[in-house]
Amino acid sequence: MRFSGSFSQAQRKAGVMHMRKRWWISGILTVVLTAGFGAGNAGNGNQQLNRVEQDAITHVCAAELPDEETEIVPFRGRESYILSEWELETEGKLEQAAMVKQYISTMTLREKVCQMIIADPENLVTTHDVTKVDVEMKQALADYPVGGIMLKSRNIESKKQLKKLIKNLQKQSEIALFLAVDEEGGNVSRVLSNLGNREGGTLDPMYEYKDDGTDTAFENARELGSNLAYYGFNLDFAPVADVWSNPKNTVIGKRAYSDDYEQAAELIPYAVEGFHAGGVMCTLKHFPGHGDTVEDSHYGTAYVRATLKELETQEFVPFRAGIQAGADCVMIGHLVVPDISDQPADLSETLVTDCLRNELAFHGLIITDSFQMEAITDHYEPGEAAVRAIQAGVDLILEPEDLGETVEGILTASDKGELTEKRIDESVERILMAKQVNGIQMDHKIEKQ
Repeated sequence: MRFSGSFSQAQRKAGVMHMRKRWWISGILTVVLTAGFGAGNAGNGNQQLNRVEQDAITHVCAAELPDEETEIVPFRGRESYILSEWELETEGKLEQAAMVKQYISTMTLREKVCQMIIADPENLVTTHDVTKVDVEMKQALADYPVGGIMLKSRNIESKKQLKKLIKNLQKQSEIALFLAVDEEGGNVSRVLSNLGNREGGTLDPMYEYKDDGTDTAFENARELGSNLAYYGFNLDFAPVADVWSNPKNTVIGKRAYSDDYEQAAELIPYAVEGFHAGGVMCTLKHFPGHGDTVEDSHYGTAYVRATLKELETQEFVPFRAGIQAGADCVMIGHLVVPDISDQPADLSETLVTDCLRNELAFHGLIITDSFQMEAITDHYEPGEAAVRAIQAGVDLILEPEDLGETVEGILTASDKGELTEKRIDESVERILMAKQVNGIQMDHKIEKQ
């Protein structure tokens, strides 16, 4: 489990040195491996890549960091669930990876598909505002063993009730759940706005702190994470990595950390570290960037009118920084980038796989924005939207409009050969590995294999 206490100034400084070292090593690997991909395309691709990977490992292990960069701080930093054998061995995760692979081999296709969904409680039962686990919910979790549940304000009545709800949801799930929430601080707050801040005081929108520096970005995120971990949440859909570059944008606005790309890129990594220090996984959102839109994807299609080159030098900048800092998840927005695709970003292979997974080298979990938003529901059936997202490279579907139709749609696509079980296994492996290394599998079936 991550350390969840308070940090002194010296500890934060030491943690940053640790983070810089990770970034430095990551940069070497990225450069060398990119060169390997280029050479591999010319012929003998797999052999060439293997040689380049070995060279990269040799260079990194032999390299000498500058003196001020060498300190390793064990109490901070993301526990990697990148599935390359060398990374897993380096992080001491090979045994966990083998355990996950073994468990996946025992799962039915339907169980795997359900793991790729984070539902809200109302997806599972007929009750409108779920505040407890009743007989219907117990049966629903048996019928639909989803990968996670996202709670909202309507599910929260009191501190005692929330802790009991989360505990009982986990108790009824054979594979431990991602217990997720939107808790950004400021205007988008589900827990602190209902139950108050256990550490005292209030948190304004993150934009209000943009000139207060990296320590404040870290402390605010740690405070949010600590509050959530207390109740049993393990995943926050924050921080917002969008940049409020368009004053006409009202859907993001002061939810952003800044209106400047470079300043946001400076603050976001410290927010990532802060959430981890508080004890929860975190999510960068809304890729490829919702801050320069006019439309709101809750109520229809939102457009990002930029070229890929412009995105790479602007919107991608804070996302890249957050990824290098160890963000666990990236949420893809329902954003159409006409210069790249006529599909929403979370249904676009170019944006999900080519840009996020490959170009930005993100190895964590990719999740859609809510599939209950009109940008999706106005144009796609539940199953169709989910299939397209998975084909694009998404790992997790958030809040499908209809859970049953979504699961059946994915299964039907698999039967027709539109989705391979191998593709599904790739996402499920990432999902279960993320749960394992973040301590979410405690006392559950996967640990008993």
